[in-house]
Amino acid sequence: MKTIAFYSYKGGVGRSLLVANAARFLGMLGKRVVALDLDIEAPGLHYKLGQGLDSEFPFTGGAVPYLVATAKGAKNPPPLNNHLIELAMPKGTRGWLRLMPAGPAPNREYWIALKQLREQLRFDNPSGKGLAALFDLHARIQEELEPDYLLIDSRTGVTELGGLATTTLADCVVCLFVANQESIDGTLAIIEALKTSTQQSKRDPIRVIPVVARVTDNISDEGQTAEGIKRLVKISEGRGTDNKKDLKPFVLPHDSLLGTTDKVVGGEKKASAFSPLHKAYLELFQNLFPQARQEAEQVLFRLEAVAKLKRELTDQRQRRFRSTERGIFAPWEDTAIEEGVVIRSKQDTKTSRYADLVCRGPNDETLMIVEYIPGSEESEVMQFWSKHSQARCVILLCQQEKNNWDTRKIYCRAKGWGEELQPTERYTPPAPIEFEIYENPGDRSVTQVLEALHRGNEDMVPELIAHWKECMGLHDDKMHMKGFGRWRPVEARSILDGLAATEKTEVAVRILRNAAHFSFQSWGDEDFEMRHGFHNASMSATLIGMELFAPLLWRLPVEATCAYWGEPPHPGWTPCLTGHRLLAEDLMGLRYDPVRDALKESNFLAAQAPDGKFEEGDRDDRTSHLIYRKLRQSRPRLSKDAPPILLWDQKLREDHYWAGELDGLDKKTLDKAKNLMSEPFQLQTWLRGRISRGVLTTCSLFGRYDPSFARIELYTTILDALAPLLGLQPRYLKNIVFIQLSVLAIAHQARDCDGQMGFGFATALPTNPFQKESPAHITISQYFAFRLIERLGDMNLMGAFEKLSDHQPEQYRSWRRMRHIPVEQMRTVLLRARLGEAALGLPPAIQE
Repeated sequence: MKTIAFYSYKGGVGRSLLVANAARFLGMLGKRVVALDLDIEAPGLHYKLGQGLDSEFPFTGGAVPYLVATAKGAKNPPPLNNHLIELAMPKGTRGWLRLMPAGPAPNREYWIALKQLREQLRFDNPSGKGLAALFDLHARIQEELEPDYLLIDSRTGVTELGGLATTTLADCVVCLFVANQESIDGTLAIIEALKTSTQQSKRDPIRVIPVVARVTDNISDEGQTAEGIKRLVKISEGRGTDNKKDLKPFVLPHDSLLGTTDKVVGGEKKASAFSPLHKAYLELFQNLFPQARQEAEQVLFRLEAVAKLKRELTDQRQRRFRSTERGIFAPWEDTAIEEGVVIRSKQDTKTSRYADLVCRGPNDETLMIVEYIPGSEESEVMQFWSKHSQARCVILLCQQEKNNWDTRKIYCRAKGWGEELQPTERYTPPAPIEFEIYENPGDRSVTQVLEALHRGNEDMVPELIAHWKECMGLHDDKMHMKGFGRWRPVEARSILDGLAATEKTEVAVRILRNAAHFSFQSWGDEDFEMRHGFHNASMSATLIGMELFAPLLWRLPVEATCAYWGEPPHPGWTPCLTGHRLLAEDLMGLRYDPVRDALKESNFLAAQAPDGKFEEGDRDDRTSHLIYRKLRQSRPRLSKDAPPILLWDQKLREDHYWAGELDGLDKKTLDKAKNLMSEPFQLQTWLRGRISRGVLTTCSLFGRYDPSFARIELYTTILDALAPLLGLQPRYLKNIVFIQLSVLAIAHQARDCDGQMGFGFATALPTNPFQKESPAHITISQYFAFRLIERLGDMNLMGAFEKLSDHQPEQYRSWRRMRHIPVEQMRTVLLRARLGEAALGLPPAIQE
């Protein structure tokens, strides 16, 4: 029997709580343990072990009543069982734990017995009567109960009962103290007395372990207190460190939860019981109980692994990349996770298994099970969970080696009992929503994620964008050394195509907002990237804008683009212009920057203002207003109005010689056009006539570009009616018209290297049917529209572009003969077409 005394010079250091945890820990490991409370002045071990002595069921035994009965000189000592309390242990525990409290404190009977004990047994009496009584108790416990461990909760003093417990009974003394000079000096005196007493009695040296308790911060290595702690460790047994010559005391950090509730967690398997103090207990137990060292290590490894995983499940999930979203998926709620569950098989009620964590769904169904196991049991464990559980995911925390205890393996299957749990490549545990959106939560392939997105699960958007960035080799500095960011262009392209295939407008808007977010800002450490040769922040953001946001802007439904450019989500928001810059700068060789144009206009207005009439604050407000107005005006607009060509056609049917303006149309003509727009069959009949004549012009029929407001407008009623006649989907037809009009707009708005706009490329105002668009301008625009669609690589757009061109006038089809012309040469043609006589700026003599 190993006897270990727990001593403290001062009270309030958590000594009794440590004894209770050590006793329960050993009992849970299958050891036979007796806990003896000799802190007779302030007994409390029975409270720590959950056995507050209730007056309804009086307990009159304990150490003090036993010693009093022994001191009376009875021929037969009282039965030990009358002075012990058998503590309940969890079912299946092989060990046992018995408590001998100091007595029925705080009842009056206890203080009477304590007074009798002091009168009859003076432990400082040289006669040795008190010492003999203690030896007798120690011997009876050893012979009758045969415990593996006797743990004594002792109190201060070297000549009283506590001193006898530490100097005469114990094989090992754990000395607790706090990091102040009074406590350290007192503990030093006691330890030196212990050493002296063992030398004088020629006993084997007592093993002394110093423990610093109630630590709230790092202990300083300098000062008188630090020197005292070093001396304590030097004359006793400290904790080993990486430097074998440098020993440290064991440290018990302050834990407000365990300290105030006196919660005993020793031997507990549940992750919620794990804390820094619990970890410190287990590290101390490894040294204190050498026979249980391996078990203590396994308990520590298990608790740390399960606690870490539970934090990962319940905390806001760590994102691989920063996002405007609060999180990619919502975490598990604490109420959805149950700890330490014995799951019984529904097929065989006698078969059961312990699960560290069980995660349940909204209908209380078991979705995920977590178990910590030795690596050798993996096959057996998975057979059980596959056969006897409905869980769709099982996470095994495998202890294969001492330094590899956190290895996790995730097994998943589809819904139902029919499939075996199969290993997956994922490392992060599934979130609750993943069990709803995935048929198999272990299959996070691009195809599965895209299918979930197209079913309307908007939460997939940031997940897919994060995945796209990984495939493009874009990752933050924390991921550089972890294998993320391997370049996978084919997979990145499949993600882009899947995002672009989104039909729902609200999902498409979310895609644009998320992609735009990364086009504006970086997410990594620019200094780190520069030192290691990676893209800097601005280059990364530009790449995301050009390769992700810009293609999505042109390929997603036009309704999403209009909504994205609509009301700002927050003050100061500006839309991402990368899509237009892709067209203007990469293809057309122009510079498109409406924000800079607004700043130049603001500077011009400031220069024209009288001195002292234009304050700096007013100038900032004016600039912000101009930027907002310019971006607001230039946003695309979807209209259900009748297009100008239809209005002209209805008027010319009545008056073949009409030559007025649209603003002067009579109400009868407007009503006829409105009725035609409201009757799909009649509208399609009218469109068939224009198809047969090959006069489907983009401008003034499908949409228009208004140069005065720099705004694009699409006539959606016409496009929706025309699409089935051409065998096209409306969304692709609208995309083609939007691209055609955007090319016209960029050719007019964007600036060349001299900072000049394309004033000569302004389209005719759709107020008079006799003002025709320039065939040269249409031809050039169609060429660059073709180049943009070719750059996007979208076969649906290219097919729609070609089919629409077949039914348009010659200037809309001429791009086919020009597709072999290099882009550089067409840029020169574009620059010439953007110039008019008035814009040439040549001297009059040269003009003549």
